[in-house]
Amino acid sequence: MVNKFLIAIVAIIAVMVALLVMPGIGSQPTQQPELNIEYSRQNLTRLEDGRLVAASAEDLVIRNDRYAVYRNLTGPPDEKRFTISNEEMSGLKGLILTTGFMQVPGTDYLQKDGIVNLTKYTLKLESGINSKTISWVNQGASEVSVPSIVRNIGTQLDAVIKGHA
Repeated sequence: MVNKFLIAIVAIIAVMVALLVMPGIGSQPTQQPELNIEYSRQNLTRLEDGRLVAASAEDLVIRNDRYAVYRNLTGPPDEKRFTISNEEMSGLKGLILTTGFMQVPGTDYLQKDGIVNLTKYTLKLESGINSKTISWVNQGASEVSVPSIVRNIGTQLDAVIKGHA
């Protein structure tokens, strides 16, 4: 009887040691959620006939693997390819995936009538099976208040452009 009890205790200890030595056993691998970003920014001016023309237009695409392409869409072709840092990507993922941003309704925040100069932003996000597109204009030209989380993400992406382009 004592021998069976002793064997059971030794077996339990051996299993516990094996679990400590190989922590991957019995645990699910943790994967970072995927995030692909497409961001565009246009500085627009209203002509006398009412049409809006782009004084400048820029596009930034960031893939989940941190590979990014920046394009200046006005004037001579200007394209820059680079890799953003882990810190930049973690910051963007934090703002977009952990703050509830993906629950903000994808919408178009319209501009006020009669505005002569404005900046228009478009943000397209893909994370797993979720996707979202939001368009807005600078705060002074907006018809409604743009949520601060949307403006914060735009500011972060502007900083990426400034730091790499």
